[in-house]
Amino acid sequence: MNNLDTIFLASLTPERIKTEFNDLKTAKTDILSNEIKIARGCDGVNHEDFQNNIDEHARTICEKGASMKYRFAPFRETKVPKPPYHTLKEAMTAGASINKPDKFIRTLSISTIQDTIFQKLLSDVAMPHAEIVFARDIDLHSFGYRKAKSSKMCVKKIRRLIDEGYLYVLDADISKFFDEIEHGLLTEKMIDFFGIENEFIQKFLYRFIHVDRLPPEMLKDYKFPERAEKRVKGIPQGGVLSGLLANVFLYDFDIYVVKKLMPKFDFKYFRYADDFVLLFKSMDWIAEVHTLLEKRLCDEEKLTLHPIGEKSEILDLSENGKDTLDFLGFEISPRFLRVKEDNFKKFRKRIIATLQSIEIESQDAYLSKIVPAISRRIVGLEDNIEHNGGLCPHCKKLIKKRSWIGYFMMVNDVRQLRNIDTMIRTEIYADYYRRYKSHLRKKDLFHATNDYLTSVESMYYKYKKQFRKYEKYGYCDGKLYRDEKTGQIKIIHPENQNLENEIAQHQF
Repeated sequence: MNNLDTIFLASLTPERIKTEFNDLKTAKTDILSNEIKIARGCDGVNHEDFQNNIDEHARTICEKGASMKYRFAPFRETKVPKPPYHTLKEAMTAGASINKPDKFIRTLSISTIQDTIFQKLLSDVAMPHAEIVFARDIDLHSFGYRKAKSSKMCVKKIRRLIDEGYLYVLDADISKFFDEIEHGLLTEKMIDFFGIENEFIQKFLYRFIHVDRLPPEMLKDYKFPERAEKRVKGIPQGGVLSGLLANVFLYDFDIYVVKKLMPKFDFKYFRYADDFVLLFKSMDWIAEVHTLLEKRLCDEEKLTLHPIGEKSEILDLSENGKDTLDFLGFEISPRFLRVKEDNFKKFRKRIIATLQSIEIESQDAYLSKIVPAISRRIVGLEDNIEHNGGLCPHCKKLIKKRSWIGYFMMVNDVRQLRNIDTMIRTEIYADYYRRYKSHLRKKDLFHATNDYLTSVESMYYKYKKQFRKYEKYGYCDGKLYRDEKTGQIKIIHPENQNLENEIAQHQF
């Protein structure tokens, strides 16, 4: 028995299955409402049904996993809008207007709860092995779908290099990456990467990439379908294993860029999923490097790199060019780091949707209903978490900001944040007029703002101050749960031996 297979088989215990299910519920729980939001797969089983039959599900996973008979159910596909669109209808309408119905839509694959847990067991074995390889060879270049990496880390490094004079950028994008991956080629790469001797891991990863798909029109009322569509190429987007396999598939490409091209052409390389950027100190070699990348992807990975002028661009960030790099939700240049325009627009749409969704019993109650909901959009859970000045009361480390402004805390264009505050007030005035056909007095909103309407700009300065003061201590890695007795969101740390029991007691 080989190493990865041994670890995987050791994880096939009923206790482990139940732990993974509790972790899934925790991850998918809206802490403020205490509502568990786990999407149903094609079998229609929700988390309550799964909980009621968890012993049977655990037995199935363990027995079929150990005998190599486990097979994934077809993945139910659902469509979600891309920024700046907030709803699917908006995104579809925008795409139809230019005769590209799917241009602003991303298709996600939803697995059954049982399959999600089985994927997690595989990922927990395969990911540490992959991280050893990635950390050795491409740690400074690959940032997507990795536990110790993030999009913000990538953006910080890019911004630092721009300040050092890397002002000329190839912003590249692979055409339909997740949909176009050839299964035979991915299988070869998986064998090279994980080793053919790990028979269980190889077999189940093979089955995952070949799992059937169920477009929305083929699944009615969550009745298990009599037929499904064969997946002849591509891998499911949104699955637990999807990001890992994407990185495995592009590992050889990363090595080619880092080991072959970087020393020759003197550039810096950063990849997040299928988007990557190359930063140069001059324009001299960009076109040639693009041609080499295009040829490599076509010849070896059987993929297409978008031509220059479509989704791939050559950018001049110098004073002469004054271009801006749009990457991972940010606009990046030597002059500023700010929120990408599409993300700004989507946030505005969310504010409008939040306002329109709130039921208010009387005009006098308007501000007391609206203001807390809008503040929550800005700061997320921050006001409800037990903490001391942004620090965990137990480990004395920074609590991660799980909010819109928390993600974009790196920006330095404060004018944009002021514009967001202005936008929020404008939408509140418009919503008030829509409801009552009268104007909300500025004085009333001003008092509400000073008292309890959160300002994006003020939260930005507050978070930045906390970060500068305490960043040397790192971030708290505890789990959040909602104490139903107090309504407060509390933190439990991994070293607590009764972690799962305590979470279950308070949350489920």
